[in-house]
This record gives sequence, structure tokens and C-alpha cells, in this order.
Amino acid sequence: MKKTKRKSYPKASILAVTAASMALTACDYIESHLHNPSDDNPIQASSSSNKPRSSSAIHQHSPFETWYGYDGNWQIQTGFGNETETNGYWFSRYDDDDGGQSQIIWPVPKGNEYSDDAIDPIIEYCGGLCGTYALSKGTLTYHPFVSVGFNLVGERSYTDMTPEAADATSMGGVCVTYASEMALALEMGLSDKTEAEIGYAVPYVSLPKSTTGTTKFISWSDFKQPSWYKGTFKMPGDKAAQELVSLRFKFQGPDATVGRFNITAVGPYDGCEASSLPVYLPPTLSEDPNPVDTVIIIPPAPETNNFETWFGYNGEYQIQTGYDNGTETSGYWYSFSDDADGGVSKVVWPVEPGNEYSVDAMDPIIDYCGGLCGTAVLAKGNLTYNPFVGVGFGLAGESETGYLAQADAAGMGGVCITYSSQVAPSLEMSLGDNMDATIDYALPAVALPKSTAGTTKFLKWSDFKQPTWYKGKTKVTGEQASRMLSSLRFKMQAAPGSYNFNIQAIGPYNGGKCGGATAIQLNNKKKRH
Repeated sequence: MKKTKRKSYPKASILAVTAASMALTACDYIESHLHNPSDDNPIQASSSSNKPRSSSAIHQHSPFETWYGYDGNWQIQTGFGNETETNGYWFSRYDDDDGGQSQIIWPVPKGNEYSDDAIDPIIEYCGGLCGTYALSKGTLTYHPFVSVGFNLVGERSYTDMTPEAADATSMGGVCVTYASEMALALEMGLSDKTEAEIGYAVPYVSLPKSTTGTTKFISWSDFKQPSWYKGTFKMPGDKAAQELVSLRFKFQGPDATVGRFNITAVGPYDGCEASSLPVYLPPTLSEDPNPVDTVIIIPPAPETNNFETWFGYNGEYQIQTGYDNGTETSGYWYSFSDDADGGVSKVVWPVEPGNEYSVDAMDPIIDYCGGLCGTAVLAKGNLTYNPFVGVGFGLAGESETGYLAQADAAGMGGVCITYSSQVAPSLEMSLGDNMDATIDYALPAVALPKSTAGTTKFLKWSDFKQPTWYKGKTKVTGEQASRMLSSLRFKMQAAPGSYNFNIQAIGPYNGGKCGGATAIQLNNKKKRH
């Protein structure tokens, strides 16, 4: 029989899943007049603060409704829209008019049934507007940039797509929640004519870099024209608010800068709810920091995978997930329990675990059972809910910090599993300690039936749902969880008691070969010779 040695054994952690989920539609919009000669001039620091200040600029009756990406609103309700109903949709703009080659790389493809440019899938994936900026100078004479924004009024008419201006004084300013791996600028977009008259020196504030997320409250008076502007046509923020066309988030920096961002809330000055939860940043999607000579393609979810179906009766101690991060620590079984909350549940193994590399190794159990078998002894202790135990394995293996890393496992399509259990278990998806805590451990999961004789199930990622008790704001679907999957966990939670189980096979939904075995023994299988 095949026996795979390990270098180390992953820690048994309680893992779960997060991402952000909901829908929004937006349209790309590239303006034709674009110029910014600020290559040698740093962005000014703004006087924005983390809390709304007492200010005469605050107006309590702004029609602007705060937009939260996780709410699934397709359109930002700016309160200034006209009959065309084209206000409040996200657009993107780039530096290509002046010879730049910068791009935004979206984490999932754009498009819906109405438009190939719709941003719905991105909002659904991110719980906000997120992506990767890849700045490429090309023939520019200033720093390259990309930006995203939205119009307050929208297009002038159905035949004239020129965006109109609004008197947004009533907003008092802007509040935003975002994360970004570089400092960015929030600009006040004006009409083409006005921007040309002021040499495209539009009022703006500088927003600091924040990789975990931050909320800022910015009054109109905080917006200033850049210091490089020496013209006579002055445009302070309070005046610009009276003829405001758009708000734009601009990412500008040295050539070959690559980083991630996510905008999760935008509202009037005093409209945002500050949150201590981290803002999700998408995976970095470009390996090449300089896309000058490359065409960056937004990668769809992979359709193939290298996950090899694991059969316990083959005596294989490591599941070949195909997603190992180079540490060779993926695919090893671990156990977890309810002790963090005061429970005293445990798994009783039919033989002692351990090998020459780790006292926690499941090798002897897999040899004895022809799978991973044991008795779930559920004991409530001080818990206020039903006790639980479970077993799981990491897809990518350990990170440098010793925790289980994430993998893009969308290509698996889901999971197949062959098991027996005297209690109805669940199969859970986890994104690791930090993200699991963010959603209060409301992991996407599938309820599996009790089976004492053994059964095989094929489960698509779309079958995995967060539990109904979860009322939090950060939603995640099974498909989204698969793009950042840390661990798969077989969990047994029920009234106190002892319940036997055996997991005989696990593999991918796409191409998996689970099943084909006769009735599965529980934990009383005799040792094979």
C-alpha cells in the first residue's frame, strides 16, 4: 500500500468562511478629456477625520441614500437622478487617452443579461466594488492611473449621453468605507467644460492606504485643488459641490504598481456606519507587475482541477488536493471540537493516532478503518447550543504563520463524499481563522443525512449555504467560498451522546470517483493484513 511521509502536520483549527455577497449593476464609462500633469507633485493630505464632525456643512435632509455593497443594490440612490435613471451606476476610466496602458483587473468577469459591462458579478463576489489596479505608464509624461466612479444625475437625455451636474450641497460632503493597498484620491468630477477651464485640476482629498478597511467622513470644504495648479480659475470644494457631476476614486502611482482595492460604502457626509470588520480584498490576479507588453485577461473560475479522489482503503495518509502551496502540508486530516466555547466533546479513535513525524497523525486510524473512523462523543459542558466535533483537511496547507492558507478551488465544482454516520453530519467550507470570525462562523455548509450502512453524495458548490440563523451583513455563497477555500470540514453536531462515523472517500464534484464500495463499516472494522 502507498504511504506518504509528511514534513509537518497542520494545526487543528476551527475554520470557517467569509467573503462578501450581493448584487449591483454598473456600466463602464470612459471620458474623452483626460489630463493630469501631476507626475512630480504629491497628493495633498486631506483634513478628513474618522468621525463626523460638528459642522455647518452637514445637512440633515440630503436625498442621497448611503450605498452598501453587501446590500445588493444595483444602483446607488443618489437622490439627484433625472428621468433617464442613469445615475448611480459605477463606471471605470483609464489613462489610455494620453498613452497610458493601465488596467483594472476584475476578480470575476463582468456582465449580465443586459450588458457585457455590468458590474453585478463583481459586487456579488466582493460585497463592494473590488479589483486589482495594474498601472502602466506607456508613453505618459505623468504617473499612470485608473479610477472608478459614478454620476450623481446621469445622462442628459436618451439621445445625449453627456452627464448632467447637481447641486449636492445638501450632502455636506462624503463618507466612504474602503480598503486599498495604496493611497488614493477621491475626486469631485465636474463638467467637461469646467474641468478644461481649470486645467483638469479638480478638487480632491487624499485617502490613506488601508489593507484591512477604514471609514472616512469628508466635508466638501476638505476638497482642494492640487498644489501644482497655478491658474486663476479657482474651484474650492464647497463651490464644486454646487455643480457636481460625479465622484471618482483614483489610483495613481509609479509605473508597474499593482495592488488591490474594495469600495464597500459611499454616502453623504454623516451617512456611513463605521465598522470594525475587515474589508475583503480579492486575490491578486496578475503575476506580472508591468502589463505593458502583456494582455491581462480577467480569469474566470477555473474549470479543471488536480484533486485526486482519496480512498481510505488505499492506505493513503495525505489527500492529494492539487492545491498545495509548496509546504507539502495540504490534505492531512485533523480534528476539531467545541472546547473554545466551553464544550467537552471529543473524538474517540479506535486506535492511537501518531507516527514518527507527529503525535496527531491519523495514519494508524486510516490503516485500521480503511477510512477515517471514530466515535463522536458529544458532551455539552457549558455550551448554550448543541455540542459538536468534526474532522477536516486543508486545501493549500499551512501558511508561513502556521495557519491554513486559501486556495481557489472553483475548478472542483464541488465535492463528492462517501461516508457512514450514526448522526446526521454537515460538510462545511472554511476560509481560515480571520475570515471565519468575521462572519461569526456562519460557514457555507450542506446538511448530510444519517447513514449507518454508508452512502455517497455529490455536492455542487452552489449547494453550500450559510445557516439561516446568520443575520450579519457579510454574506457569502458556496461559489464565492470556493475561490478562497481554506478547509473542508465534516462536522457532527447533535444532542449529547456517542455516534460512530467513517469517511471512506472524498473527491471533487468534477471528475470525482467517490462510491463504488460495499456497505461501510463504522469504527469496528478489523485491521487489514
